[in-house]
Amino acid sequence: MSSAKCSLPSARLAAFVSLAVAGAALLVFSCSSDPTGTLGSDSDLLGSKPGTVYQDTIGVYADTTYAFDTPISTDTDLEVGRQDGYIRTMVLQPGFILSDGRDVTESGDVKRTVLSASFHFYTANISQSFPVRFYGTGHYYSQGDNISDLDTLMDADAILDPVAGSIERHLETAEPLYPLPPALVQDWIRDTTKREAVAIVYTDSLNERVATIPASETSDHPYLQVIYTDGVQRAYNIRYDATSYRPVAPATHLVVSDGYARRVYMRFTLDELDKDSAVHTARVRFHIVPGSVIEGVNPTLLLYIPDSTDPAKSDFKNGQRVTEQGITISDETVEFPLTNAIFLVLQGKLKDNGFAIRFKNETTELRQVELYGTSAPDSLRPQVFVTSSTPAVFH
Repeated sequence: MSSAKCSLPSARLAAFVSLAVAGAALLVFSCSSDPTGTLGSDSDLLGSKPGTVYQDTIGVYADTTYAFDTPISTDTDLEVGRQDGYIRTMVLQPGFILSDGRDVTESGDVKRTVLSASFHFYTANISQSFPVRFYGTGHYYSQGDNISDLDTLMDADAILDPVAGSIERHLETAEPLYPLPPALVQDWIRDTTKREAVAIVYTDSLNERVATIPASETSDHPYLQVIYTDGVQRAYNIRYDATSYRPVAPATHLVVSDGYARRVYMRFTLDELDKDSAVHTARVRFHIVPGSVIEGVNPTLLLYIPDSTDPAKSDFKNGQRVTEQGITISDETVEFPLTNAIFLVLQGKLKDNGFAIRFKNETTELRQVELYGTSAPDSLRPQVFVTSSTPAVFH
């Protein structure tokens, strides 16, 4: 933490009362993803006789990264493999509803006996045999659920290929059918409590590559193909699916990411500022770790004040949106304006809950940026720059 103060001449300063009124008008609490008003934008307001102006460098503390096990469930492609420092795992949740709307009970399928069953899907981006295993997750997956137990899957959870007699499988471009044990699928059909999602896990630890299949939102969606002993054949669509992205190695710096959702949380030492300060400009600057940016389609970071300081509570994910900034792979720093937000916190009109950074439109694509935190050398640590003054004297 560092603080350097010096008096500065000023010809244009913010009128304290006017700024307070403007701040009150901006005080609309909403979900941090709301696209309305920007609290962090800098603005110059005309004032009367200014007070003394100070420039401060405010310290950052309690900076940390919080991770959330939320997969990508809205993309048109599912991914499996390893690339860019992330392991991708497909998750498929079979549904048991026919195209005419009947379930297995109404169609009579629940009383039939399964002869054979297979997942049907087409793979892409495969130039050679692609080794995977199918694992039963032991629980049902619905879109939007967190998936926190993929790292705990064991050989006992692996689903046998009944044709090859092995848990080892290979995805092939020309092969759309991947057999499942008839007894397992029979249990899924007859007992709703045994229905579980299937995780398709890449097993090659040496080669980085990714295979994709069309997701359930597409016309080439995956489905469960079942043939019964009486000759009836059914196609049960995959009801929910997702791609789980998990980092290969733990991060050594602050990380904001999507795909594997991570948010950066921090607090500023605002007690160095007087409660009645008029804040003219404020911004926080982060140095970006070289080579750490994965842009994605929408590389926009969003800074907000969370409604709770506890990451285990849903209120941590919501709060007052402050500002947003785009990043590129060539950026060395990223800055967020904080002028109005800090002023309103000092006035007690916004919660003093610190600040958090996430990607805009979270859980939509793989994106990442690493930021140097307070454990970095002095020249790389995050800093908040504030220009403020004592209250203006009005005519």
